[in-house]
Amino acid sequence: MHTYLACFDISDDKQRRLVSRRLEHFGLRVQRSVFEVSIKNSNELKALKRELDQWVEADDDIRFYHLCLSCRKKSETSDSERIAQYPLAVVI
Repeated sequence: MHTYLACFDISDDKQRRLVSRRLEHFGLRVQRSVFEVSIKNSNELKALKRELDQWVEADDDIRFYHLCLSCRKKSETSDSERIAQYPLAVVI
């Protein structure tokens, strides 16, 4: 499982809602246009990108930043609180 920070800048309200709803299936919204998502493998990431591409215009932008475990352990909020490791739970 890989964790990504998914960020987007989408001008159209409807398209922005569609992208947000889809990303919510993969993880947690941490800010209005920022999600921490868990992706199983590179094929799942490619499929998600293809799906999201149908809702974005040329001037819109969606980015995925890979968050390695080491980086997530070093991450904190502005008030120096540790950010919980994601995913918070694994269901088998």
